[in-house]
Amino acid sequence: MKKRLLYITSLCLSMTLFSGCKDYLEQVPLDAPATGQFFNNQTEMNVALNGIYKSAYWNTGNTPYQSIMDGWTDIALLRAVDLGEGNFDVFNAHPKAIWTFAYTTIQQANTMLEGMEVGKNNVPAATYNRLQAEARVLRAYAYFYLVFLFGDVPLITKPLLPTEFYSQTRTPKADVIKFMYSELDAAAAVLAWAPADPGRMSKAVALGYKARTALFNKEYQVAADAAKQIIDGAGLNLNPNFGELFTRTGQTANTGKEIMYQILHSEADANSITYLPLGSISRAAGGQSGRFPQQRLVDMFEAKDGKRIDESSVYDPAKPSRNRDLRLKYTVAIPGDTISMNLKTLVYDIYKNTTSFRNASGAWSTSTNADFDNAFGPAKSGVGLLHAKYTLTAEDAFTARVGFIMMRYAEILLMYAEARIELNQLDDSVINAMNLVRKRAGQPIVEVAIQKDQNKLRQLIRRERVAELAMEGFRWFDIRRWGIADIAMPQPVMGAAKDPAKVPAAPTFKTSAAHDLNSIPVYTGSESLRYVRENRFWYPKLTLLPVPQSERDINPLLTQNSGW
Repeated sequence: MKKRLLYITSLCLSMTLFSGCKDYLEQVPLDAPATGQFFNNQTEMNVALNGIYKSAYWNTGNTPYQSIMDGWTDIALLRAVDLGEGNFDVFNAHPKAIWTFAYTTIQQANTMLEGMEVGKNNVPAATYNRLQAEARVLRAYAYFYLVFLFGDVPLITKPLLPTEFYSQTRTPKADVIKFMYSELDAAAAVLAWAPADPGRMSKAVALGYKARTALFNKEYQVAADAAKQIIDGAGLNLNPNFGELFTRTGQTANTGKEIMYQILHSEADANSITYLPLGSISRAAGGQSGRFPQQRLVDMFEAKDGKRIDESSVYDPAKPSRNRDLRLKYTVAIPGDTISMNLKTLVYDIYKNTTSFRNASGAWSTSTNADFDNAFGPAKSGVGLLHAKYTLTAEDAFTARVGFIMMRYAEILLMYAEARIELNQLDDSVINAMNLVRKRAGQPIVEVAIQKDQNKLRQLIRRERVAELAMEGFRWFDIRRWGIADIAMPQPVMGAAKDPAKVPAAPTFKTSAAHDLNSIPVYTGSESLRYVRENRFWYPKLTLLPVPQSERDINPLLTQNSGW
């Protein structure tokens, strides 16, 4: 009976977002399979593991949570004012959702890892070990978000009985990370470099999560060592075409095997679609345009000469798309750009009620422009800019299957370089890693004059992370671990020029040494010429999210983070 309760408890937690556990228990027949009865063969183990993978797709509005997290930072925004403004409380739905998603994944992994032991002798040893290792990486993935969003969290490593839910206390973050390292090392020792199937965990992904965890925890030698193992052993390369990474066809080809782990959407399942592109696509192209970049993101991209825009002779504020790092056009759509979204090609324009569209035969014509005055469009509800990353895929936005990338090789190279820079281990391997990423973007290689200058390289690697990884869910963590949220966040949300005939001056990046180091633009004096939304705020308590109040209501042993 205890094992049956363990199984039911796991299912109840996984159903938290959809229905009450009581309702589920009332429907379970008395002869439902117990944990010890279910994992008897490879098929049943695969079913359980697939369930964990499914639970690891944490989504809001059929969009990955990680894809909206940059909207809570200084480089992007959401139509609805939310965590980014800084004025939310312990009842906010986002911390609650992430907490629930994470512990659902953990509980399902725990149930499988304990239950599968009964069928161990019925499955080939290599297969059994691989399935077990994949589940362990997925559990570590969930703990990664918990510890870096909430700090100390309950460390649960076995299925819980109902009575045990109310006695969990928060484990120190350091202990949880130590457990994660152990799990990821054990999994990496078993898994092959390449995944058994696309979208599965691999040795490279396990080590990638170890490197990411260590980098965010400022254990730079651990991060560098884990990343170096991938660089030396995994046989990965960069796709020479940056833009292809964020399209369905490019992901299917996966040139260079750059994409290491992504959320997959099966062609065989009519319901396996994503609204990742739809939520950001131009209204004129038939999208919903509910998520937007900020001008700060645009201005953090270098000019084509490899210099920051305040130091470049080729940057023109009147033509901000020209002579820029090519990653900009695949990340942000700026008024005047020609864009192809939702099977439509048009000139993106927020200044006129008509714009140019290209029809199927290739001819251009003029038609009504919903981006101009639609109340939910980019000018009225955003700041005049659109996301290009994940929206330039040649798919119907209502049935899109482009996958959100959870880890790719470019991140590994940048993590390796950053860790070595922080260790002041400035050798050719650091420069080579950075140059691979920069050359793919058409940017000049790292200048010889700064190759032994730790602070200059630190400035460059932080700028590289923005240009390479914007809108992939890292900025929230980066501004906190670098200790710059207090200068990056408390500013108005700035956007494109209100009037193309009145060009705002370029921002300054040298308000302070910290602004300069982290390439944080300030727009003093140009607010009246730009689209501006809410002021954003910063308080020390925002370093961590609050433990959801609903969790503390049912378990008073859970303490709250400072300031909440």
